[in-house]
Amino acid sequence: MKITKITDEYIKFDNGSTITFDHQQDCCEDNYADFKQLEELAMDIDFKEPLEFESCNYGFRFGNKNIMFFIPCYSEQNGYYTDDVDIYYNGKKVITIQAEVIYY
Repeated sequence: MKITKITDEYIKFDNGSTITFDHQQDCCEDNYADFKQLEELAMDIDFKEPLEFESCNYGFRFGNKNIMFFIPCYSEQNGYYTDDVDIYYNGKKVITIQAEVIYY
């Protein structure tokens, strides 16, 4: 399956599968996966099911055994809130990430 669309909210594949994120906001933080930072090479890869997901420092990697791609995750806040970001594949949570905090 190949990636067909990348937005701020999701990565979509040609078989209809999606990678999305969610965060239960406490108050004043904005936690998100920065899908648009996905390296361009990922658009040329024919991924196989099932996709693998793994946590990395301030983000996650997804892909298959021999090729994985990094997505950074960020938390824009003043330092008083959670930095968690939940990653979903086809609506099912696959991993929770600690995002890099960007203070304002």
